[in-house]
Amino acid sequence: MESCKICNGDQDSKHYEGYNICTECADLMEDLMGEYFLRTLKFDKESSDKGFLRHLQNGKHFTSDYLRIRRHSKRHLKHMEDHVLDEMEKGAEGGKQRYLDRLHQTINWLEKCPEFYNYYFKELYVCPECGASIFDHYDKQESGDWLMITCDRCNTVIKKYFSPKFTS
Repeated sequence: MESCKICNGDQDSKHYEGYNICTECADLMEDLMGEYFLRTLKFDKESSDKGFLRHLQNGKHFTSDYLRIRRHSKRHLKHMEDHVLDEMEKGAEGGKQRYLDRLHQTINWLEKCPEFYNYYFKELYVCPECGASIFDHYDKQESGDWLMITCDRCNTVIKKYFSPKFTS
């Protein structure tokens, strides 16, 4: 049996072709990548320039979007690592401690393997239905415990993230 590249545990199934990542680490990766994807899209939409520069950005092809997805990855990982370490310092116990430890391992692995961002997001740069850049044409929709990223041109669901609402 193969070992998970992140935690060195048993590889129970293959979630990412070419990367041996176990189910638990894959779930954590989905959490990290989901938040990063949303933050990247939001940042890009808020910081876009007007006029000619915007026209030039819109005229770029897939390769530019391929590079755009990793532009803020180091900042995101630092933010997430700081948050995890703060939570660990507060004295998490039991399942929460195990979750934080594993999340920290996943963050450390991503820092050493930044090319995973391009692998993970390779199908998400453009809408598979109409070809619109997801950076320029996306919408967020919530449906129960799910958050969906959709194309704002044709309403195609690009990615779904499990996002349960906790009530106290």
